[in-house]
Amino acid sequence: MTRTRKQTANVIAEVKVPQVLITRQQYIQDIKVRWEIHQYEVNKLREDVSKFTTMIAPYVKQTIDYVTEKYQQLTTQRVTA
Repeated sequence: MTRTRKQTANVIAEVKVPQVLITRQQYIQDIKVRWEIHQYEVNKLREDVSKFTTMIAPYVKQTIDYVTEKYQQLTTQRVTA
């Protein structure tokens, strides 16, 4: 079965100009409020990341110390062998 191209539809859409829902002052006030919310959320994120790094730091240090110790053991074994 061969494929054929479909005909394009001749549809004319009417576009209506939207009405002004809020004034310029309301829009500016909305932006200010949204910016304050954004700042609050970013500060909370920063606090959470800070708490996370404080909590995880001992485990990272322990892992690095362990890996360093094992690496030194392996390199000492190769040198003496």
